[in-house]
Amino acid sequence: MAVKTRGKKPNGAEKLKNALKSGDFDRLYLITGDESYLKEYYLKELKQKVVDDTFREFNLVELEGKSMTPEALNDAIESYPAMSERKLVIVTDFDLYKAPAPFQPILETILEDLPDYICLVFYYDILEFKPDKRTKIYQKLEKTACIADFSRMEERELITWLRRRFRALGKDIDGNTCAYMLFLCGNSMTNLISETEKAAAFATVDTISTYHIDAVCTRVLDAVVFDLTDAISARKFDQAVALVGDLIAQKNNEVAIFTTITRHIQRLYAAKLNENARGGETALFELLGTHSSYYARQIVSAARKTTLPWLRRAAHVCGETDALLKSSAADKQKLLELALLSMAGG
Repeated sequence: MAVKTRGKKPNGAEKLKNALKSGDFDRLYLITGDESYLKEYYLKELKQKVVDDTFREFNLVELEGKSMTPEALNDAIESYPAMSERKLVIVTDFDLYKAPAPFQPILETILEDLPDYICLVFYYDILEFKPDKRTKIYQKLEKTACIADFSRMEERELITWLRRRFRALGKDIDGNTCAYMLFLCGNSMTNLISETEKAAAFATVDTISTYHIDAVCTRVLDAVVFDLTDAISARKFDQAVALVGDLIAQKNNEVAIFTTITRHIQRLYAAKLNENARGGETALFELLGTHSSYYARQIVSAARKTTLPWLRRAAHVCGETDALLKSSAADKQKLLELALLSMAGG
């Protein structure tokens, strides 16, 4: 499972994986990133490698950041492990950079003087990890902590992983079909696990095709928006409204839907301008904020179905509607539908 390397600093995720192989653990870990599957996987591995099941009750302490007290953290760290060399203490969703007042006098001292037998993990599940370079704690963590950042994989890495998942389920799938599945279902590994299981269970043949994916897999919002903008640009207002209705029925927030539509229109506009300027693939990737060749091709293909005047008009409507959605008490679904009608009419 490859993890992206950022900058020249040693990759904390790779360091954690090496520690799991060697058994040579650091005293302080921060596990963060937007790929929940990888975070959960490596936290589970830490529990299995550091803590013996026989004495799990004594040597594994799990604390919730919101309700944790300084006394609870200090007691967990200071108490010795039972019949073991190490003790694992996991703190979930605790903001080290904006710690509650009771922690202010002691937090730095605790972190810089951890006992050799402690493996302390700050795990960021729901709370986003936002380092603040202005704080003293930042400098200490940079020196003493192994910061394992598990970000979303790149397309090529996910394709390799998907093919491995399908093989484990007794199915084969080629790279192009994997790329289509990522476009349709998104790049969250947690979500992709259930989608691969659905496609494999549905297929009665050995090889997964786009037919199997279309038949049972759930489309993410970004994928549906492609169909939505195609319908709008083709002036198929009824089809566009039906798609919006389906998205709302699936518990998607109206503002989130329209934000995705706006972002998509902006990317279509960027792709159109890039093509007119004879820009290359590198420039297109930068404009779209993606490294996925498949996604970029889909954007370019969709942009060719539109014109620059239409895209300018659509972008203007998006700007006006965005302001209304955030400031008006009017029916948000109605505002969204009126925006689509305005774009389709344009």
